[in-house]
Amino acid sequence: MNKKVIFALIPLLILGIVFAFVLSDSSKKKTSQKNNTNPTSTSSEKKDSTDFLLTDFPLDKVPLYKLSKVSSNKIFVNTDPKNTSAFGQNNFAYYNVVFYSDATQEEFLNYYKNLFDSQIIEEYENSEMVKGTIGQYKVSAAHYGSDNTGYLQVHLPDINDETINKHFTNFPEIFKSSTEIVEHEKSYGLLNQKGGEVEYTKYFTVIDSGDANKDGKDDVDEFLKLETEYKEQYQQKTNYSYDQTSGLMRWKDGEYEVYLTISKSHSRIYLMLRKNIINQ
Repeated sequence: MNKKVIFALIPLLILGIVFAFVLSDSSKKKTSQKNNTNPTSTSSEKKDSTDFLLTDFPLDKVPLYKLSKVSSNKIFVNTDPKNTSAFGQNNFAYYNVVFYSDATQEEFLNYYKNLFDSQIIEEYENSEMVKGTIGQYKVSAAHYGSDNTGYLQVHLPDINDETINKHFTNFPEIFKSSTEIVEHEKSYGLLNQKGGEVEYTKYFTVIDSGDANKDGKDDVDEFLKLETEYKEQYQQKTNYSYDQTSGLMRWKDGEYEVYLTISKSHSRIYLMLRKNIINQ
């Protein structure tokens, strides 16, 4: 997998095969929601360019250079002990922004390099990405040159920052956790597609009960057990389907489209909930 895919899809990869199904749906509606104003854009044709930014994204500190349109903005909270952030930290929270910029790759990277209070120089230089600090935030900016898309990660200084919790107080109680799985990441975001969507995600690791009777074999296939339980629990839901090969289970719950992926190869359970933004 090349560098572009790795950086652009870091938040999306946690959902594994889900997106291959979700992105196959198409719609061309437009949204009228407006959350913010971009200080670097003054022309009337760009008045809706920041519609899909979270209202607390620090746009005054971290502008979106030569912004044309926001593709998505999400906030992630990760407590997986096996994961480290782009800055080598555990237990981290960050905003992820994908946006279309009228800047060239060189202009884009130089802009953020000059914006940094201090640049973070790594042992192995990446010509497509720059990292640094802007006030209290650690920021990575990437542009891969093949199109007009820019990528930002803006890491908050504290995973307990009070601005984070408000995004998750109304996390839909559609999928209930159990003692067999442990939550390690959650996200909330706005997507500029299908007329605008709200998205919630989580991923869980599965606890392996191991070989309690010491016979050299795993006592329980936890993934098979969970698969059976989820089938029984959700098969009566509207538009239920399950793809045995991919492990993707999907159904409709009220205004939400639900995607639950049972990924034995990742040792994880992925949850994604989406609804049209007009229901936000």
